Amino acid sequence: MEKIIRALHLIHDYVQKDENGNIESKNRVLWDISVDIEAGSFVVLLGHNGSGKSTLARHLNALLQPTEGTVWINGHDTKEQREWLEIRKTAGMVFQNPDNQIIASVVEEDVAFGPENMGVPTEEIWQRVAKSLESVDMTAYRYHSPNKLSGGQKQRIAIAGIMAMRPSCMVLDEATAMLDPSGRREVLEAVHRLNKEEKVTVILITHHMDEAVDADRVLVMDQGQIAMDGTPKEVFSRVEELQKLELDVPQITELAWQLKQQGMPFSDGILTQEQFIHELEQILQPGGKGTEHVADSI
Repeated sequence: MEKIIRALHLIHDYVQKDENGNIESKNRVLWDISVDIEAGSFVVLLGHNGSGKSTLARHLNALLQPTEGTVWINGHDTKEQREWLEIRKTAGMVFQNPDNQIIASVVEEDVAFGPENMGVPTEEIWQRVAKSLESVDMTAYRYHSPNKLSGGQKQRIAIAGIMAMRPSCMVLDEATAMLDPSGRREVLEAVHRLNKEEKVTVILITHHMDEAVDADRVLVMDQGQIAMDGTPKEVFSRVEELQKLELDVPQITELAWQLKQQGMPFSDGILTQEQFIHELEQILQPGGKGTEHVADSI
């Protein structure tokens, strides 16, 4: 499949200089990362605070450039300043706080801001605004003030603003971190819909393990390197390794794993309540595997 993002031997140092421009300190936060992201995929990036995931995210939009190595976004080298406009048309960023991205006093004007600055013709701008608001289920709020919306609604407006620029890829850097469960659900539903219906590549950086369950792929970062790479089932089957990296797993995965430690024959990598219930029914049925352990395990 087509690779929309490629990173090869990516290294990033944060450098602090004195008033004369001399280097005072250097902190390496990304160490020799090589990874490809397929177009149209939904990838979740996990890691504890300080693991380097947000720094990596900023390389995917050319907000940062490599100290060493190379990052290509749809074939464009992020080190080349002349390529930045095309890169940012290709990969849109949605940040943690939507208030930092909303600049207009009316929703439709805010969504129109990006394509207007790209020089898109007026008639097409309003077509894009209408389609983008429809994509995130916010058409009814087109003429509202963003300041009167909930956190989840504001974040969906921020996503619509990026979508109006017609990116092939969307990078969400902890975009659900400040939202309540209802707001998180609204945003995730909108993002999954864009991925499935519009074929937008999604890279979601998050602390919420349950947000990774429906991804195509999960990358786990630790100390500036990619520590795990696989499907949600493959990654969340490695419970003890994740715990050593100071990460949790989805609650239902943790429950199944704990019961397995007590002798109940659950599969590794249970991700949903439906999977858990199905396996539990198989275990508890007459003559089912593991019934001898039930009394001691529950």
